[in-house]
Amino acid sequence: MKRRTFLTLAGGASAAAVVGPWIRTSRAATFGAFPAGTESVQLAPNQRAKRVLEVFLYGGLSAWETLYFVRDYGAPTAQQFPNTQYYAFATSNASMVAACGGSEAERPFALDGNGAQVEIGPFGSAFDARPDLTSRMRVVVQRHNLEPHEAAVPMALTGRPVGQPNAAGLGAHIQRARLDGGATPDRASPHSYVFSTADITSDNVAAAAAAGSHPGSARPLLIKTNNNTTVTTLLNRNTVGGNRANHDALVGAYIKQYDGRLTFPERGRVRSARADDLIVAHTTATKSDAIRAVLTDDLFVPRTNATCGSATRTSLPHIGLQAAAGLLTHPDEPASYVCVSDVGLERASGGGGYDTHTGNAQDQAMNFDNLLDALFGIINKPGDPPDPRKLNLDDTLIILNTEFGRTPGRQDNTGRNHHPYGYVTAFLGGPITTAEKGVSGAIERDGTASSFASPAENRMAALLACGIWPFAAEGFNVADAPNAINELGAAQSAMAKFLGRSA
Repeated sequence: MKRRTFLTLAGGASAAAVVGPWIRTSRAATFGAFPAGTESVQLAPNQRAKRVLEVFLYGGLSAWETLYFVRDYGAPTAQQFPNTQYYAFATSNASMVAACGGSEAERPFALDGNGAQVEIGPFGSAFDARPDLTSRMRVVVQRHNLEPHEAAVPMALTGRPVGQPNAAGLGAHIQRARLDGGATPDRASPHSYVFSTADITSDNVAAAAAAGSHPGSARPLLIKTNNNTTVTTLLNRNTVGGNRANHDALVGAYIKQYDGRLTFPERGRVRSARADDLIVAHTTATKSDAIRAVLTDDLFVPRTNATCGSATRTSLPHIGLQAAAGLLTHPDEPASYVCVSDVGLERASGGGGYDTHTGNAQDQAMNFDNLLDALFGIINKPGDPPDPRKLNLDDTLIILNTEFGRTPGRQDNTGRNHHPYGYVTAFLGGPITTAEKGVSGAIERDGTASSFASPAENRMAALLACGIWPFAAEGFNVADAPNAINELGAAQSAMAKFLGRSA
């Protein structure tokens, strides 16, 4: 058969390339298994997170108004760096707090590494109604030196600088561990999903779905929330229609023939990662109906919201988070990881929801309040009847991640620039109880971090929270944890910073 004819007949395989393969292939070792001597960083089964929801606050969350507000830092009367941090936009911030129905009242959260009192900022006033969340939250100071989105976004999502071939998103690590664990060998749907709604593709938000040096079976399903019909259409496999069985048999025959050419009678089969991925992709394509049964249309119902005086408009964060809750709580094939890209209720001046080069007060307040409204709506609230379609903090780790923060001072008249030198992320629930609540690290009066964690440690800690050892050729190494001298020390450092647990 001519190559062009074969490719035409194999057109339906494009669906497999898009949805990704999730069928386990044989491997020499179980990814994520803890080696001997690491018992001190192994959480008990009842302490581990069974599932992870990661919300990526795309553009760069401004910490000063949201999760890291030190009341006297930057005040107009401060001897050092007056009129910075929250007070760089004191008047416009106060106006937006009022518009959002919040207050500038004190809401102490925890002491940072310097002993400074950190408060939940006025733009986080909505947390007042959910003390069950703040009582199980760790705010972690992070730092790196990458200012462009194009470099900082993949660093935040994979823990690796852009361009490294082993850079993989958290979802790939978790999916690989689930597949290697072999708990659900007949499962057709993925364990990991990424909802990406970035409107600037060069910013690399899709890095959350990167598989790095994992086999293709570890790649999460990537869905654009604002164009989800593309995925469901591909899963219907309309390009092959009623010829599906014949098509699958033909492609399978050619794959088997090619695989035979890679096998030598006396030496066995040669290594070919891409051929392995092709086999798995084809197998998965034949099970598209089972995947479609999990990705039902009602997951992506259009949702609107209005907050902080804004007009009612479509809220992609609400759509993404509702779909995430549906997948994470699926009664038959629940997901283990979902990442939702938060582009805000309205796009900020620089892109995404939080890249506020202008209009910092308005966009940060509106988009963060919109996110909290969407997030609170999918988490069971104490005192209410348990809803099986909502998340439970006892078995779910929620990560609020972002590529960097915003400068403590102004950019022009109304905005803030990129600031990777001292920003915050947050872990909620899962292994974090009221005993582990708090702040890790410290940001100084000038807005730079003096003690902090790295983006790689963020990824390590999430894996440890799930009971997955993060150190493997496809994962991380000792050098990714500052000052660590061995893998155990690196794990202890990440666990202490993000999970509040010491060995």
